[in-house]
Amino acid sequence: MNIRNRAEDSTGPRRGNDLGGWATRYSNELLIAVGIVILIIVFSATLGERFFSTGTLSLLGQQLGILVIVAAAQTFPILVGGFDLSVAATMGFSSTVAALAMVGNYTVESSVLFALLAGAGVGLVNGIGIAVLRISPFVVTLGTLTFLGGFGNTLAGGTSIAGLPDRFTNNWGGGSWALGIPSAAGIGAIVIFVVWIFLSFTRPGLQLYSVGGSAEASALAGTRVWSIQVLAYVASGLLSSLAGVVLAARVGIGQPSLGGQYDLLSIAAVVIGGVAIGGGVGRIGGVVLGAILLTLVTIGLDIGAVSQFAQQMVTGAVLIGAVWLSQIKGTLRLRRSWSAIFPSRTTSS
Repeated sequence: MNIRNRAEDSTGPRRGNDLGGWATRYSNELLIAVGIVILIIVFSATLGERFFSTGTLSLLGQQLGILVIVAAAQTFPILVGGFDLSVAATMGFSSTVAALAMVGNYTVESSVLFALLAGAGVGLVNGIGIAVLRISPFVVTLGTLTFLGGFGNTLAGGTSIAGLPDRFTNNWGGGSWALGIPSAAGIGAIVIFVVWIFLSFTRPGLQLYSVGGSAEASALAGTRVWSIQVLAYVASGLLSSLAGVVLAARVGIGQPSLGGQYDLLSIAAVVIGGVAIGGGVGRIGGVVLGAILLTLVTIGLDIGAVSQFAQQMVTGAVLIGAVWLSQIKGTLRLRRSWSAIFPSRTTSS
């Protein structure tokens, strides 16, 4: 083979392989993007101008901003092989803490800081219970969920806390920033960018993947597995509390039950986005696309006057389907790994 033929073999096929590899690597994101386009077409045809009104786009930005924050929170424990059922309760508890501080004449910034510290504290408790005491994530986070509901209602006296300052509601979730960007969407975008940097380019972020992939191998490599697991739950609590603050600003009240169904929605967005149940696999970009998909479904059903009960049924069905698909993809990854290790056995069979 002459030099020209070698050059052609090293350039042309490689580009095709690169393109095919890129499509394979981001196949989940591409499928979600196709689903988003299909939803937009369907809702545009059935709902008409109501779906593209200014009010609808603003509502989309507000709801999406909150969901991407709490979905990012849920991403951390799922990456290390766990999950957090207390994200919604942490949202409600943190909104209560922030609201109580603001009506108690603390500044907006101090009140938000108190809420974030409270959320990080919740995550620390979860992390110690799971990583140090070796209690099941289901038991620990379910217990935290129950505790926070009672504690938050005790602090709030069983009522909602209103009278929050306009500077808080406008800048932290209920208003708009420059260029008409909903403040909730702006905060969500900042959070996603920071999380992407952390997961992609920092040592602790990369260790989250290794611990989720194999805690035993990570320990043998010198990683303090327990500290990375605690970090995941602290990050979950911190971001959940931020989501609660943004939601409180959007609705203008603090309330222990404010988180609603965000625990299930966050898990659905993360799993739809390609983060594997069991840990070790997933990208924050896919999580964002999963959140967009769910938000479009929710808003489309709202505009179409579909009852909340039916929407709950849809959310549950989507969650089950997403977990099922995640398990299928996990099985396929295992088969590909087995084929790479034992090619003769797979080819002979």
